[in-house]
Amino acid sequence: MKDEFLTYSSTVLAGEDAFVRLIRYGENETAWKTWLVDHPEFQNTFEEARRIVLALNASPQAQISQAEKKALWDNISDKLNSESDAAKTPAIRKLWAWGLAAAASLALLFWFGSGAGKVKTYADAGEHLEVVLPEKSVVTLNADSRVIYASETFNDTRVLHLEGEAFFDVEPGSSFTVLTDEGIVTVLGTSFNVVARDGIFEVSCYTGKVSVERNAENTAIITIGQKVSAENTNLRKETFDASIGKPEWIQGVFRFQNQPLKMVVAELERQYDVDVQLEKGLEETTYTGLFETGDLDEALELITWPLHLNTSKKGKTILISR
Repeated sequence: MKDEFLTYSSTVLAGEDAFVRLIRYGENETAWKTWLVDHPEFQNTFEEARRIVLALNASPQAQISQAEKKALWDNISDKLNSESDAAKTPAIRKLWAWGLAAAASLALLFWFGSGAGKVKTYADAGEHLEVVLPEKSVVTLNADSRVIYASETFNDTRVLHLEGEAFFDVEPGSSFTVLTDEGIVTVLGTSFNVVARDGIFEVSCYTGKVSVERNAENTAIITIGQKVSAENTNLRKETFDASIGKPEWIQGVFRFQNQPLKMVVAELERQYDVDVQLEKGLEETTYTGLFETGDLDEALELITWPLHLNTSKKGKTILISR
């Protein structure tokens, strides 16, 4: 091992190829263990760097362009106060190459790692929540969703992270960016809906214009009544009726068109805070229809009756069977 590693911070170490190969593939594990025995003072830095590598290794995507790297890096560079510029840049450049999801996660790590000014708002299962951001944009969170942003700098950066689903009504101004593990959404004053959960990525534009980036080779610009969804690393563009101004889920209506039953019941679980178990073999059964919030029994009837299925309940656990 290089003794110069002793001068590295955890983020710089996490960008070293030799260290990444150790954590991901176990390469030279014995040599690293021996080196750590000789340098016990480095153990904490080593563990922090290991956690960074494991987090960024969760869902790598294709590489992104230099322009994309610069755009996000410009947003976070002035937040990195704990390390010298010379030490930071190589680590960031290497970690960016791991992919778009890794880049979004890394940006969050730097922005919010210190905990200073961090705001994390979470909508529980069975809950919809409206969040007014510092510059007056409004985010409506669907159930089991959250946003994270740095309150002290949000007026300047207008960048946040989304997990789950949310509708954004954005105040006009400088660009507004939504980071997700599946892609990046950038807009000027507009309203749009983003779904980014369980490998699903979908963006629908209700007003204005939205830029969607899946990776360097797959970007799209959508306007009113257009939406894009991810197919592997690609983006598929479609049209929809945007005349109602907001997605129906905000009014508690959930529509499905030839969707696997497992996806339908996943939404039911989020909206009613229940555990739904499907009889084996029903997961991919397709469903077209809707359910609404407010009455669980009625929602179950709307889902199961067209498919000639049965339900039984025990507490908050529901079994759907043939």
